[in-house]
Amino acid sequence: MLIGLSPAHLQPGQTVDGWRVVKPLGAGSFGAVYLVEKEGHHFAMKMAMHRASSGDAEQADARLLREMVCLSQVSGHANVVKVHAHGRWQHPTQGWLYVVLDYVEGYTLGEWVEKTHPTAHEVARVFGKLSGALAHLHSRGVFHRDLKLGNILVRATDGEPFILDFSAGDYTLAPELTDTPLPPGTRRYRSPEASRFLREHGDEHDARYEFKATDDVYALGVCLYDVLTNPRPLSETPRVLVGAQWPPPAPHALNPRVPVSLSAAAMHFIERHPEKRAPSAEVMRRELDALLHEEGEAWTATLHVPTAHLPLALDVAHNDVPQDEAPPSTPKRAPGRRVAGAVAFLALVVASLVGYVALRPTAPAQQAQRLVEPPRRSHQRMLASLSRWPPPSLLHPLCRPLG
Repeated sequence: MLIGLSPAHLQPGQTVDGWRVVKPLGAGSFGAVYLVEKEGHHFAMKMAMHRASSGDAEQADARLLREMVCLSQVSGHANVVKVHAHGRWQHPTQGWLYVVLDYVEGYTLGEWVEKTHPTAHEVARVFGKLSGALAHLHSRGVFHRDLKLGNILVRATDGEPFILDFSAGDYTLAPELTDTPLPPGTRRYRSPEASRFLREHGDEHDARYEFKATDDVYALGVCLYDVLTNPRPLSETPRVLVGAQWPPPAPHALNPRVPVSLSAAAMHFIERHPEKRAPSAEVMRRELDALLHEEGEAWTATLHVPTAHLPLALDVAHNDVPQDEAPPSTPKRAPGRRVAGAVAFLALVVASLVGYVALRPTAPAQQAQRLVEPPRRSHQRMLASLSRWPPPSLLHPLCRPLG
């Protein structure tokens, strides 16, 4: 690996194997993402790096190589980001590994809910397309294993959704890259059966959970649950810890604007017992597509009443990096700060209630005005995967560097 030519500091105008750097989109400990241009078209270039002190370039490349293999298996689906090129810069065998992907300018699912205020029909359409893409993955022997709001983008121009970030993905006969009971992922979106396996076998050195299609179905179902129940999924903590309360409240019970049939579908996708859950992403797609024929104001009104974003005192910073399996500890705060924070919080709650009354529609026909903000370029979401790659124990022959 040519350590002296680190890709972390590429400047606009520089070229990487013919791809002109437009600007950086972000960087992490193990990689960088750039907006690049070629022949008038924009792409996202993801580059793997490793710390000079690690002495093991293969470890840094493993997840990006895994992602490339997964994407090559599922190429061609309209709702999965495509690989356009890959290589090593500036040396064919020792250079920095990179992959060039679709550049999608739009919103993560959380941003999409907060900024565009979708209707029930729009949510059913988006998740129908996502479940169709997931069914395509599974038919090719690929599991995503880290579906969450931050790993799905909705294109700003036409509302088309895309699944991205396959760095935690898996495919048939792939080598193990982790030495822990559970594969990489995010705690909230882990299926109940995966969490149960960890409780029962977490102390066994050789225990490995066998990820299944129903695990991906569950994760996408939790995404749908959050979209239906939380008007601010980007900036607020989830209203319900779905893994801690069974059954969790139905979306319609938490948000009466959710159509009952869409609420029932969401609950089917997050059933505690996998044998009662939608058995495949294809079944999930068919259930959601059937809802597109539903009519009525409940389907054409916004799912959440648009309100001004008030900075609540108890807001938690948005973080797409997967959590540890153990819940985080809460730091102690001084008594004086707690009292001041409580007063500020109560004042803001009153203000938010006033804002809600002012913006609430006075008649069913009067839908709240839909507020749309300019999209943020969301490929910084790739960086979460670049900063958490575990070391590989073995590389599939298709993934080995040349030479």
